[in-house]
Amino acid sequence: MKFADNLAVSAVYALADRELTRALIPRIREETVALLANGSGTPVPRFLVEEVIAERDPQLVRALLSSAVLSGDVFDRLAALGDPTLAVSLYGQREWERTPAQRAAVWAGAVATADDPGWQAKDGLPARLLSSQQPEFQRPELLEPALLAPFPEVAAHARQVIDRRAEGTRKGAVRGKRTTTGAAATGPANSNPRKDSDPRKKNTPWQRHPETMVELVRDFRDKDFRGTVELPTTPGALDWDVLAAEHRAEPFFESGLASLWAHPDCPEELALAAFERNRNSQGPSSAIYWSMLTSPHFDGVDVEQMTRLLHHGVPSGSLPIDRVLREVGPARNVLCGLPHEREEVRAALVAEVARLGADFAPWRAVYALLPRFSGSVTDLVDAALAETPKHRGKKWPKPLGAEFPSRRLPGGRQAWLRLYDAADRPTRYALIEHMDPRAIQQLLLWHQPSAELRAHIVESLGASALAGIASTWHTGPEVIEELIAYNDPEVNAALFMNTDLTPAQRRHALSGRRWQGGTSADTPTADRLPLTRDLVEGLRESARRQWLLACADSGDPLLCRILLGSPRVKVHTPALELHMLIRLWERHGPDSVRELLDETDFPGRKKQPKHPMSPGTLAAGRAALDAAAGPGGPALLRAAYGAAAGPVGFAEFLHTKGAGEDGDVAKAVELFAEEVGPGPFPWAELVAEHAARPLHDRFLVLLAALDGCPPVLAEESATARLRLEHPHYRPRRGAKPPTASELLKKYPLWTAYSGSHTNWLDMAYERGHLTLSEVVRTAFPARTTVVFLARALAPGDSPATEEVRETRDVVAALAAEHLGADPEGWALALRLMPDFEGTLPDLLLASGAVVS
Repeated sequence: MKFADNLAVSAVYALADRELTRALIPRIREETVALLANGSGTPVPRFLVEEVIAERDPQLVRALLSSAVLSGDVFDRLAALGDPTLAVSLYGQREWERTPAQRAAVWAGAVATADDPGWQAKDGLPARLLSSQQPEFQRPELLEPALLAPFPEVAAHARQVIDRRAEGTRKGAVRGKRTTTGAAATGPANSNPRKDSDPRKKNTPWQRHPETMVELVRDFRDKDFRGTVELPTTPGALDWDVLAAEHRAEPFFESGLASLWAHPDCPEELALAAFERNRNSQGPSSAIYWSMLTSPHFDGVDVEQMTRLLHHGVPSGSLPIDRVLREVGPARNVLCGLPHEREEVRAALVAEVARLGADFAPWRAVYALLPRFSGSVTDLVDAALAETPKHRGKKWPKPLGAEFPSRRLPGGRQAWLRLYDAADRPTRYALIEHMDPRAIQQLLLWHQPSAELRAHIVESLGASALAGIASTWHTGPEVIEELIAYNDPEVNAALFMNTDLTPAQRRHALSGRRWQGGTSADTPTADRLPLTRDLVEGLRESARRQWLLACADSGDPLLCRILLGSPRVKVHTPALELHMLIRLWERHGPDSVRELLDETDFPGRKKQPKHPMSPGTLAAGRAALDAAAGPGGPALLRAAYGAAAGPVGFAEFLHTKGAGEDGDVAKAVELFAEEVGPGPFPWAELVAEHAARPLHDRFLVLLAALDGCPPVLAEESATARLRLEHPHYRPRRGAKPPTASELLKKYPLWTAYSGSHTNWLDMAYERGHLTLSEVVRTAFPARTTVVFLARALAPGDSPATEEVRETRDVVAALAAEHLGADPEGWALALRLMPDFEGTLPDLLLASGAVVS
């Protein structure tokens, strides 16, 4: 037979009187020892403690002592016994195990039993305190309480040790004070003035501000300095001739040259030296000289460095534009780096471009030469004119389609477009039909063509040529509005996949409707725009909800199947499902709706016997098909959609989503707003639904946490939460929820073996849903009932209520009826308790029957 656990043993002792306690101890001794020694906090009933202390049973006392620190009253009573065999355990061997008051209580109890020979034992408490072989007993925390010991030798030893340590502490403090005073007078013994003055130790700024030329040159030549040297600002303080001479004698470091080049008056010699040392050290006001372009170091200049040079040198006049075009290469870097907004640059380029004429052949030769041509722009034009015959009758070399997103990379195509910008109007118009889509895209995006040229592009190449403009998520809303009005499938596809359309614009792009007057206009099916293959494939591979939800408004059977078959995006609301059927019916008729409802295989979705649409939507769709002979079919669908998208449908959707084990009302509200549209929270509809048919318990609990929850639902939520706390209760939607009394009769209770609470039973009683009488009669198993009653019926600081007194009488009457005063019956009941599944009266009846 199983031994009962500590909770059950504690509960039985709590229900027993003093006489029964005394009789039970020898019959359930092992369980009693385990209870007394437990460290889990299970309460030890008062009568049991008193009986153990009164009987002085060594085994029971030692067991009680092992957990006596958990109760101050029990510790004090054990200490008052003055038992030398318990003294070491009561006193503790570590300072944190007992308080000074508890150790003092041990010596107070020893006063009455000081003559007991046990105090003189070799392993007793006095012997341990006196022994130098027991260092753990020589700590001040253990010796100070010993000053109260009734044994003179112990008290004297404690005083001696405490005084000796106090004297040692005082002398150490005096020595420390003298050492500190001497150090303050003489300074640190190993101080290093140079190290202490290190600026890095003082967090001083790494800047120098020389005021004379001597100081400036010295700072420029300081190879150990890694900071910034600020040039003198006093007028006339800088002697450029001296600086140039010093640099010739011994070249300055790179940092010094960069500081000099940043000055707008820096002479050519020093500026060129700085440029050759580090081309990236050019500052906003750095002087630019022609010699930099002829320097041997110029060959490695990239587009970015060329741009900086030309944007400073051309406007200042130090780099004449005509000379730049004639003498500086490579041409592609020059064309990409010129400040094209300046009039003199445009005029110079116009003169060069005029030599190419309007024929595509020389322009094609220019584009073919640009990637590897190292000469100047003028040389490029000359070479292109010389090679023109090779390019006649040929198309754009290695054409590329539009790029999504478009990258503004410097190179041959951008350099070619810079020349194109300088051509006259007839030439630009003539070249449009020869350019590849990538060039058209970059022209439209980055070169700001006039409205007339843009119109010519549309006229020559079609509106689809504008699709390249819709190449980035940062495309502005005004550009989107302008492009969507072209009603072109390619443009709509680019807008859909590459720009930040509004939900309404996304629905429009997939519906095929035409855009008129700033809105999506009703369009006959025959006139609707087709979808591009790239757009369909993009939707098929997409996991973006905003993309796929727009398919529901398209009325396109293929897009509807893509949405329903998506493994990553799910339609949650019946309203959107019904809207999908309405649009499909409007565009393709009832046969397409029937095919969709009868479909069993959706692309991308694992084969399942269940249709991805909800049963309610399927039923509404088939009812509409049955009425398809007249106008009632679409009307039925629209009526069902109106109900599903209205407040009642909103409430029903929230109820469905909130009833699950992972229900989330806030997420459900977000889903409804995303698929149907935002609306006020349907509190009135939820109250009405709960009155007609109780809302799910989980949903009620979630509603109570929301702002604005009506009092009637908040009150019901508290009761629902109590039901959900029951470990065996599983709510069912639509079923009438049980009361706490019904749960008590139907389901077994559970008590944690490591704690003193009975969880659900405690909560139900404390909240007034159960009475003690119900618990005694109907709660099961008996073990949980006994543990609960032991606590509920225990004497407290305040007078017992009438219910408590009556229940005590009922339990006593049951025990007397079935067990009488026979402790064997109680012991048997305790042993039966771990496996007994019935109520407390059933347990007492069974125990009494066995004993009798």
